Amino acid sequence: MGFWDWVYMVFGGFGKKILEIYPNLPDQIRKSGMHIYPEVYASFVAFMTLVISGFSAVLAVLLIVFRLHFLIFIPILLPAFSFVFLVYFPSMLASSRAGGIEGEFPYTVAYLSMMVMSGLSPYSAFERITRSRRVFIKSSELSQRFILLVRVLGRDPLSAFAMLSARTPSATVRDLLMGYVTTVRAGGDVADYLTKKARLLFSEIIVKMKIIADKLASILEAYLALVLLSMISLTVMYFVTVSFVSVIPFGLSPGGMFLFLYVMMPMMSAMIIYLTDLIQYKEPWVDYRPYIVFAGLSLPLAAYLSIFGILLPSVLPPGNRLRESFLVKGLHDFLALPATLVHAPSYAVSSIQFALVLLIATLPAMIYYEYVSREYKVVNGITLFLRDLVEVRKTGLSPERSIIELSRRNYGAFTKYLRKMALQLSLGVPLSKIIDDLFKKIIVWRAKVLLYVLTDAIEVGGGTIEVMENLAWFAESIDAIEDERKKNLRTLLIVPYMGGILTAATVVMLTAYLGSLPLSMGAFATAAAMTLPSIILNTYFMGLVAGKVSAGSVASGFKHAFLLTLISMVLLLASGIIGSHLMVTPSGRAVIPGG
Repeated sequence: MGFWDWVYMVFGGFGKKILEIYPNLPDQIRKSGMHIYPEVYASFVAFMTLVISGFSAVLAVLLIVFRLHFLIFIPILLPAFSFVFLVYFPSMLASSRAGGIEGEFPYTVAYLSMMVMSGLSPYSAFERITRSRRVFIKSSELSQRFILLVRVLGRDPLSAFAMLSARTPSATVRDLLMGYVTTVRAGGDVADYLTKKARLLFSEIIVKMKIIADKLASILEAYLALVLLSMISLTVMYFVTVSFVSVIPFGLSPGGMFLFLYVMMPMMSAMIIYLTDLIQYKEPWVDYRPYIVFAGLSLPLAAYLSIFGILLPSVLPPGNRLRESFLVKGLHDFLALPATLVHAPSYAVSSIQFALVLLIATLPAMIYYEYVSREYKVVNGITLFLRDLVEVRKTGLSPERSIIELSRRNYGAFTKYLRKMALQLSLGVPLSKIIDDLFKKIIVWRAKVLLYVLTDAIEVGGGTIEVMENLAWFAESIDAIEDERKKNLRTLLIVPYMGGILTAATVVMLTAYLGSLPLSMGAFATAAAMTLPSIILNTYFMGLVAGKVSAGSVASGFKHAFLLTLISMVLLLASGIIGSHLMVTPSGRAVIPGG
């Protein structure tokens, strides 16, 4: 007996009760793509809830034994949260699946329309998507299921489309498939329907860009208000209560403040990045190369510099051989050099060192991203090339000869690829073979789509002027979508920058003011040494938020994180100058000389 058989046999009764409470669960399981019987999954939910409840009971006993009563809410809430998560997991999976296919499907419909215009039947065109899984990743799954229903299970094509429509989580795909079935049954023009539907989908994307920008603006406004109100107010309260500990015997604890500054605030920024990713329009392609560089080079470099340049010099006793070695002492002195040059206060040195660590570690990933992002401009060159290709085709030249003639022109980043295409075409190499080789060098998904559709349009229908005109229009629509996205999202950059700069400036000025007071300097220096590095860390995360919001990629936030960290470090370096210009009157008020 297998695991799933045992779960269904033992917990099947509980599973049926869960399905009675959540009647939409079977439909969500089908749309999620999970190949599991609904009653078996419901039984698994009951089984996991029982297991987690037992684990929570053991955890609760351990917390009571070790007198960690303030954490007792965790084992109490854990079973309920686990149950709700498992019940709604198919729905979340279906939503993710729908988002993936909806970003790709307008391009798929454009491809289908041009294949039908080139002479293929709609069924053959839909089956042909299976061969293009390198480009249409999500749509090829639908095509494979269509082939299974028609060729293996013997369903007629219209019934297969209806079944696909019922199982897909995407409203866009459902609408297209059912509209296609209705058009065929009514005897309508399928090619005209697909062409108009593709144009409508591209137009809807441009409208969605403006709606997305409004939603992101609201989220960022709430994020800015939360950061400014919570971080600044709690930091001020903590500094005041610690600095005046002889007068105020109560206040925020260091442990609670550490949890807020180093755990909750970064988690808040990560949540904003996640919400932004859910809302934004996404293509079914991610360039992982900058993240690989960041994870493989920037993170290890940051860990190395932090451990040997900041941590070991502070924990090792004076005279220790490792501490006095060049590996530790030399690195520590290098990181402290900016603070030494401007005579920064001692409590700010570790924060300045931490800022310099982040700057050095982020620099390789930032430079690499700026380098590879130049490849993304290849789409603009392809768009201009396709428009010129239509005009040259009108003179009567064949598609291959037209490509050779256009290779003499400059199309930016696409020029080198075009000239190689022309050379191979003149030598008699098939266009499909040429495009296969180009796919190994061109990484941008939209560029691959345009080149793949161009190749199939020429191979299937000879690249007629009407099809080429349609392809050029879709390429220009893709360019318009990208321009609209940049225009709507670029203005949102100001919000994370305002949050980062205002937070850093307020806390640094407060630190400089309190540093000029003679009360509880030891406690204040300890509090400042713990609080100021969090300003650097959180402004760094705000830079990542800025990149995600403005360009749709966390990797594009490397440069914003670098700039915000640099600004924060400059403010820390200036804290000594600010403090030296503050005079404390006998009443305890700070004034600026000459003011």
